[in-house]
Amino acid sequence: MSVDVTLLPATIPHRFHEEDVDRIRRFEDRTDGGKLRFEYSIPDSGSLIVWRVTDPHVNAEVEAVFGPAAWEEVQGDLHRSLH
Repeated sequence: MSVDVTLLPATIPHRFHEEDVDRIRRFEDRTDGGKLRFEYSIPDSGSLIVWRVTDPHVNAEVEAVFGPAAWEEVQGDLHRSLH
């Protein structure tokens, strides 16, 4: 499953409020030409980390980080560390 992050309205610059700005940031899984999955984790700090996983037996790489005041909702698969 892909990861969808809904940003808080306060994170959108004021000049874009008049436009129809999509607050959802989508990290889509891909299977064409190789397997790529996205997962998320929320450490104690309240930040949201989106992980890029190419092989479930190898450590994942950080794709994006959102501070605790930047996001309001996340949907997707929870990242489970190998450690």
